[in-house]
Amino acid sequence: MDKRDIAISVLSILLILTVASSFITYHYQQCIIKHLLASNADSSQLQHTSTTGTGTGTQPHISAEHIATANIVAVRSDTGKGVLGKVRVEVKEGSGRVLVSTNPFIEPDTQESARTAVEVAASYTHSDMSSYDFIISFDINGTLIGGPSAGAAITAATIAALDGRKVREDVAITGTIERDGSIGRIGAVYEKALAAERNGMSLFLVPDGQSEVVFWERKEVERHIGPFTFINVYYEPRRIDLKEYMKGKMDVKEVSTIYDVVKYMIV
Repeated sequence: MDKRDIAISVLSILLILTVASSFITYHYQQCIIKHLLASNADSSQLQHTSTTGTGTGTQPHISAEHIATANIVAVRSDTGKGVLGKVRVEVKEGSGRVLVSTNPFIEPDTQESARTAVEVAASYTHSDMSSYDFIISFDINGTLIGGPSAGAAITAATIAALDGRKVREDVAITGTIERDGSIGRIGAVYEKALAAERNGMSLFLVPDGQSEVVFWERKEVERHIGPFTFINVYYEPRRIDLKEYMKGKMDVKEVSTIYDVVKYMIV
C-alpha cells in the first residue's frame, strides 16, 4: 500500500468517525428533549425578567411551556428551490441548555446559530438564560438544513417565547444573527423571496443591503445540425430590486439589527 492509499484510508476513517459522532450527538439531544417533555409536563410556572425587552426588572410568571413559532425560508439541497417552513421555540424551566430537534437533520453551523440566537434573545429580554432550557425544532420541506441563515428567525421566536408574545404569521425572514444583535448577510435571497411570496407572506425581511440581488437567469440557444437539434444552456446575471419585483404582491424590507426584526415581526 503506497502513501496515497494510506492517506485515503485515514481520511475515510476520519470521515466515518465524524459522521458517527454527529449522529450520536443528535440522538443524545433527542433523548434529552424527550426526557424534558415528559418530566416538565406538569410544571407550573417559569419566570423571566422583562415582558417588553426594556429591562424593567420585573419578573412576571408565564406558562411553563411557553412556545412561539416563526416562519423561515431555506433552499432545498437537492433542487435549489426555495421552501417555507417553521421554527418552533419552547422555553422551559431548566439550566441553560439549548437543545435542537429537527426534521430534517441539520448541520453543526445551524446548531451553533441556534445557540447564538438564544443568547441574543436572552440579552434583549434581560432574561437569565441559565434559568431555562430552550427546545428548538424545525419543520421544513428540505432534505438538509445547513448554514446560519435561520438565526434571525430563531432569535425572534425566542424573544416572543420569553416575553409571552407572538410572531406575525404573515412575515418571513432570512438572515444570520450575530452576537452583537446585528443581522448578517446570507445567500439565495431571490429563491427565498420567491418561496415567501408563493406561500402567501405579506412581508419578507432581508439583511441590510440585500433587497437588490443578482439572479442567474437560465438561457437556451437551439442549434440545428442536419436532423439533430442541440440545446446550449447557459446563465446570465440579472440584477433585481426585490422591492420593485414584488411590488403589489409582497413587501420587502431590510433589517440591520434585532430591534428592527422585533419591530416588524413581534406583536
